[in-house]
Amino acid sequence: MNTKIKGLLILSAVAAIAAGIFYKKVIEPKTVSAPTPVIVPKTDEHTVFGVGTLEAKEVVVIAPKIPAKIQAVFADEGDVVTQNQLLAACDTSELQAQSEENNASIAKSRSQLAGAKAQIESLKAKKNLADATLKRYRILLKDKYIAQAQFDEILAAAKSADAELVSASENLKLLSSDIAKSHATLKSTEAKIDDLMLKSPIDGIVLSRNAEAGSTIGAGSAVFRIANPKTLWVKIYVDERQSGLVKIGQSATVELRSLPNQPFKGEVSRIGTESDRITEERPVYIRLLEAPKSLHIGEQAEAQIF
Repeated sequence: MNTKIKGLLILSAVAAIAAGIFYKKVIEPKTVSAPTPVIVPKTDEHTVFGVGTLEAKEVVVIAPKIPAKIQAVFADEGDVVTQNQLLAACDTSELQAQSEENNASIAKSRSQLAGAKAQIESLKAKKNLADATLKRYRILLKDKYIAQAQFDEILAAAKSADAELVSASENLKLLSSDIAKSHATLKSTEAKIDDLMLKSPIDGIVLSRNAEAGSTIGAGSAVFRIANPKTLWVKIYVDERQSGLVKIGQSATVELRSLPNQPFKGEVSRIGTESDRITEERPVYIRLLEAPKSLHIGEQAEAQIF
């Protein structure tokens, strides 16, 4: 075999190899493997989800009814308090002075009342004597034993005795009225003093303390806010498309942001009657059947209603 023929054979072999490679890379159709399907977990279509905050239905504001100066504070934020426990005391010196003045006024009126009663007894005796004398003088005048002028003097004395008794009786009523008025004023003063002893009306937890000893606060200004832990509920917002599934009394579970994976049992106790016009969500209130040991009103919570 000559050199020319051998060159042609080598060239043909190279061309065949190149053609095979071109076919494999370009012309031959590629096999595309099917993607692995994504498995989406099924959810219960009757379960409703919502996010909201932990609230207390009963929150009591402790405040004086009149402007006052805080004298001492006995409770702080986070404290557990009991009903009628003294939380703070306000300055009552002015009211105490008024109370003493009222007591003195009552004592004086009672003394005057005793004198008036004694005077009435004396005037009654005087009137009885005047009436008896007048009766005798009528007989004497009839029988012509006395002059008309003498009878008129006795008649005037009897009328004067009647007038004095009436006047003393009216004075007795006035003194009795003064005593009743002083008692009412004293009762009002004592009520104000009692109001300035700020006490807890319920068993609860102090949410906030807004005044310190020495500060002066206005009437109605909150010194403490106290929550009743027995009235805890979670206010969540549910999409309107799911809100139709929610009914009063339905069971629910609640998870607080500070206590993840620790669900608390609850039940739907109220469904809001007005939806949010922007978010298109409806408020739903879930009463907690068991309360967390630590109470943080306003904490974020997630709930499932089923």
